[in-house]
Amino acid sequence: MLECTRSDVRDGVGWKCSSCKTRRSVREGSFFAKSQLTLQTWIMLLHFWARQNPVSDTAECAKVALNTAVDVYQWLREVCSTRLINDGPVMLGGNGVVVQIDESLFKHKPKYHRGRRADYEQWVFGMVDTSQTPSLGFMQMVDTRDAATLLPIIRAHTAPGTIIHSDEWAAYRRISQDIPHLQHATVNHSVEFVNPTNGVHTQNIESYWNSVKKKFKLPG
Repeated sequence: MLECTRSDVRDGVGWKCSSCKTRRSVREGSFFAKSQLTLQTWIMLLHFWARQNPVSDTAECAKVALNTAVDVYQWLREVCSTRLINDGPVMLGGNGVVVQIDESLFKHKPKYHRGRRADYEQWVFGMVDTSQTPSLGFMQMVDTRDAATLLPIIRAHTAPGTIIHSDEWAAYRRISQDIPHLQHATVNHSVEFVNPTNGVHTQNIESYWNSVKKKFKLPG
């Protein structure tokens, strides 16, 4: 197939077979096939979504209706969610790689004291792979922060040989014993932010929480 100029399609180009002269749309076989937006507009929407631009700004810059931009953002989130589910558990770490873990309390308050529900709190357990920049993270909402809840999550999402860095929360005390393929080192946050003996800290996961909380709001 060769690229050819076409005046009868909105993208202005298409594919043409040099042998049989059959013509096909450049969108055929892709999720663009049924869309009425130009490919140039799609590229702009994908770019702004990847940069995490506010949807209202994206609609204005791409010159599309706000509802269209909202639908595109929602669809892209669903594509990513489906891929993550189909690919199986997110795996972090590896031989000698440090993964920092922590829990954080997310609080929701209705704006101007309005909303369908009252103030709401949710504990979230998080993990970040510090070998990547920015750190690759994983989060999961949890009802409790005990070992019975957190250790299975750690086991399911860490590769053999991973080094876990954490604070001295009681639920983490048996990581090395209950998950033999992991190493574990801690920092005592009641005394210091960085362990002066081994350099252990949780600053990457703390930065991750700050970044997430700026963008993430619980529904309500």
